[in-house]
Amino acid sequence: MSTIYDSMGVNYSVRRCTDPQIFLQLYAELEGATRIVNIGAGTGSYEPADIPLVAVEPSQEMISQRHPSAHPVEQAFAESLPFENESFSHAMTILSMHHWHDRAAAYREINRVATEKFVAITWDPNAEPFWLTRDYFPEMYALDRRNFPGLEELRACFDDVESAPLLIPAQCEDGFLAAFWRRPKAYLSSQVRQSISSFSKLHPAPDGLRRLAADLASGAWAEKNRSILEEPYLDVGYRIITAKTTTR
Repeated sequence: MSTIYDSMGVNYSVRRCTDPQIFLQLYAELEGATRIVNIGAGTGSYEPADIPLVAVEPSQEMISQRHPSAHPVEQAFAESLPFENESFSHAMTILSMHHWHDRAAAYREINRVATEKFVAITWDPNAEPFWLTRDYFPEMYALDRRNFPGLEELRACFDDVESAPLLIPAQCEDGFLAAFWRRPKAYLSSQVRQSISSFSKLHPAPDGLRRLAADLASGAWAEKNRSILEEPYLDVGYRIITAKTTTR
């Protein structure tokens, strides 16, 4: 099962780990779960330790980095979950839906195996770009707008779909695209970029990086973005989606 993460996922568990403040926002939506399937589970970030859970992950590289004490994992794709009907109360996924090849099939599988609720962390394709994708990588913003699902798509497949902002802390411990919104120098690190799938889809990326490095050196970045420099959290378009599963 070859995936993009087999090549870009080296040391992923070090750079893409659970941020405790994001986890609390997610955990609140999993209240009452009796058994969870975590789809596109990666190395196991954001998996509640106190709720029975089975992870689903297609990449062997990701599976190999799961901690020995992590929940059990099945190597499979979202579009073909290896479980009986109604095997779980809840399904969850963290920044994974934009990688699914056939989301309609994956949604059908979620509705088949989960009896109560689907909880997802994703990005809203109608959100405004933040400074990185606005000023340095507008092509990344355009690509993500095409790849991430909108609410209309989800509402066609689930009931009672709701969306709430996921606030990203200034010192976010995870390493997804906007996690370094207040630490711009981080994006100049090839190791940081290696664990961000949006960068892996840009060939090449040097022009935006050169302009960012120049603006950091000149002070232009700080001047343009000074309004966010003291903010403890920022809404950069990430959302927690909750929905009731359905048999329709």
